[in-house]
Amino acid sequence: MNVVTAILMSKKKIIKLFELSKAFSADSARTLDELGIYNPEATFELVYDNVITATEDGKYYLNK
Repeated sequence: MNVVTAILMSKKKIIKLFELSKAFSADSARTLDELGIYNPEATFELVYDNVITATEDGKYYLNK
């Protein structure tokens, strides 16, 4: 498995964690620790791609 494949798999898992936790708005946002996410590279790419949004207090939610 190459690095690109590993990052894509990580992104899919991260998105699934947001879906399972129902973090779809600033009110339901979660920290990365709460979600068990320890891959900041994939997470920050999702923020950059506007798939997830960061709140001012360090929480994140999935854009749906």
